Amino acid sequence: MDSAELHGSSWIMTRPADRSRPWAESLEALGAVVHCDPVLELTPNLESTNWLPIKTAQLMVFSSATSVRHFFTTVPTSFTDSWKAGAPQFAAVGKATAEAISENGHLVSYLGPGTGAEDLVSVILKGATVSSAVHITSDAGLALIQEGLNQGGIPCGRVEVSTANLVPDLEIASWKRLRSRWSGIIYSSPATVDGVLGQSGDLLEWIRSIPGIAVGSRTGAAMESGGIRHRYVADSADIKGLHGACVSSISAGNMGDELND
Repeated sequence: MDSAELHGSSWIMTRPADRSRPWAESLEALGAVVHCDPVLELTPNLESTNWLPIKTAQLMVFSSATSVRHFFTTVPTSFTDSWKAGAPQFAAVGKATAEAISENGHLVSYLGPGTGAEDLVSVILKGATVSSAVHITSDAGLALIQEGLNQGGIPCGRVEVSTANLVPDLEIASWKRLRSRWSGIIYSSPATVDGVLGQSGDLLEWIRSIPGIAVGSRTGAAMESGGIRHRYVADSADIKGLHGACVSSISAGNMGDELND
């Protein structure tokens, strides 16, 4: 990646806190300024989790350390007790997620590079020795892993162990106090788009005027329906795709302003 392309650009990252740091660091390494302000926070889903898909799945796929923690603190022991005769394999999107799995006493058979869901799917498909899987995620999690594995010939279910809630007292006004113009806002899911637009108040049109970077076509569609005027959809849900979408925004002249006094 050419650092000159993003040097001096400025971005708002709306991802949940535990997932935003790797992406922010990748952009900062290229000279960008990244303001992380999560729109959603994840809490354990204690009421409506459908655990049945994990009964027969040979591979448990985790895309965040938060999902790992919520899974092992809420899953009924009747399901995990059955693993003693033959535990399923585990897949992790990156090192932090893998460490969380290890802390709960399980080995990671498939380790992604920490650059996104699509790269993890590629790792699994290249070395797969399983015939079924389940993605452990939140109710706001994208379907990229489930769709990718299904398309690759591994039937994959989904279990939602976390519930995404709006971060209370999100101060969108502070974004404008920092800079009157930004290179873009990075949205990681339709829920983050809705969360930002729904809490913008009098700054709604200002938010709509800031270029939106979408991870996934559904997020892009949410930006369009929400009235965000300049939209750039990443080609893939990883750092490379994010970088490309940010460069596209910069190429259109969306460099942003200097920091406000």
